[in-house]
Amino acid sequence: MPYSDEPGGPDHRVLPVTRYLDAVLRRASVPMEAEPFEPDWADQPRSHKSYREALGFPLPDSAPRAPAPLREALLAPPRDPGAGFTVPLLAGLLRYSYGWLSRRLQVTADPGQGGREAYAHAAWARGSAAGGGLYPCELYWACGPGAGPLPGLYHYDQPAHALRRLATGDVSPRVREALQPAPTGRQFLLVTVRFWQNAFKYGEFSYHCVTMDLGCLLRTWQTWAAACGIELVPRLWFDEPELDRLLGLDPATESVLAVVPLPWERPTDETRGKAATAEQGDGRRGTAEGFTPPIAPPLAERSRTVLRFPAAEAAHLAAAYDTGPCPAPGALAEAAAEKPAPPAPPAPSATAAVPLPAPSPLTGGVTEALTARRSSFGRFSAHRPLAAEDLSALLEAAAAGRQLHTGAEPGGSAPPPLTRLAVSVQHVAGLRAGLHLYDSAAHALVPLSGPAPHPFLQRAYTLNNYNLEQAAAVLLVLARPHAVVAAAGPRGYRLLNAEVGAVAQAAYLAAADLGTGCGAALGFDYEALHAALAPAAGQDTWPLLLLMTGHERPDRPRFDAPLAPSPRTDRTDLP
Repeated sequence: MPYSDEPGGPDHRVLPVTRYLDAVLRRASVPMEAEPFEPDWADQPRSHKSYREALGFPLPDSAPRAPAPLREALLAPPRDPGAGFTVPLLAGLLRYSYGWLSRRLQVTADPGQGGREAYAHAAWARGSAAGGGLYPCELYWACGPGAGPLPGLYHYDQPAHALRRLATGDVSPRVREALQPAPTGRQFLLVTVRFWQNAFKYGEFSYHCVTMDLGCLLRTWQTWAAACGIELVPRLWFDEPELDRLLGLDPATESVLAVVPLPWERPTDETRGKAATAEQGDGRRGTAEGFTPPIAPPLAERSRTVLRFPAAEAAHLAAAYDTGPCPAPGALAEAAAEKPAPPAPPAPSATAAVPLPAPSPLTGGVTEALTARRSSFGRFSAHRPLAAEDLSALLEAAAAGRQLHTGAEPGGSAPPPLTRLAVSVQHVAGLRAGLHLYDSAAHALVPLSGPAPHPFLQRAYTLNNYNLEQAAAVLLVLARPHAVVAAAGPRGYRLLNAEVGAVAQAAYLAAADLGTGCGAALGFDYEALHAALAPAAGQDTWPLLLLMTGHERPDRPRFDAPLAPSPRTDRTDLP
């Protein structure tokens, strides 16, 4: 759906996106689908894409351990100019983000979790979070010369923790050409989204979900790489149709939403030899430059009926065919969430900001946090208040998660955060219950007037898998979505939602390190929460995500069978 130069100004490019955004924000009162929609669980798609006939090789099981502690990786990531990826490091990045880490079975209040005791419906834990546990992203490696394996295009086989080669030959020049400004490297990760993987459950709402899932994944990669001293800069602005053609995709059903250039370690004779050994017995060879045979076909879609959702598809295609440049950091400054605002009306019982105590230390490893990450669902219990120091650490981590640095050059200036945080304090030791804005610069809470957290939050929540009153605190991720789309164009919607997802992933990892529960939710009445926050945050500021945290019931029954080996801890395997 390319755009023309017809009169009417540039706004015609973003109309499908703004219409979709408006439909999302009023979905609690006006259904997004023109006809009633219910997921057909018996006809759901596969949990992952499979290229069963493509040859490849297994990735190392014992991935290197990311050495820096979680807090350092999130807040002050170390930078080693000489650090770069190797195949073992890439294996760790993939395994602890989208690889299957364990099989989990637990009693929850989520009605969609029934039948998980059967192997065919098993739940497989992964390090990155995803809406509904559906994991719609697919991961491809455009492997150029110098990495070790034969240059080509590889797909990450999630259950097998292996790379399947779809095409032989150096495709990195085509990827570089699609990125402007073009990077200098030869190794790239391409992230696609299979829309039906999420839409079979969420219908029109699916595009809103999957763009946040993208942010969860990118934040996972950045945090894991930062703990190894490597800076990753995802790119969301590129020639999307060209990369879809490279992968043989129909952009209406699966499309490239992000490209991540990989800094790579200079190859040595030893790594070349190991790579050659891994390729023995394959029987297929290709030139290192310019030769790309047809892409190996994946297995056919398992669902007998695949539905299309016009509003979500229109919003996606508007972004996919948008030819506008990546906005400069200054262009987004006006749309930033934490711009100066008129003084907020104070709460009757408090007139000044409340400084938060020093955060609890996040001293655990990134790999361990990814392995332990889980959603709490309905297991929160107010039997024990959350320590104020733990809430302080969660807010600090969530605020740090906003810095995705998408589109910035490594080491260059990053765009301003597009989101800010509010928190509804309920059962936190030493803090007064009520609604607050979080001032990340002062690390303090600004009390707001408004309804009492309970029962207001529960009434605004439209699902039945959480008792919000039992959560110690509820974080609200706020943004000015219309301003972001106006400033950045159709892809600004992806950029904003990716940041929201990144905030959620950072909070999940901090909660895993602290041993507290955490859960994210999109099923709430946006308009009701907007009305409560608008007097302080502004009429154009909307809540886009709820993050519940607190202690869980101590008697929770669960089964957790790890698939991945324990991470190595001697640190001698890092380059």
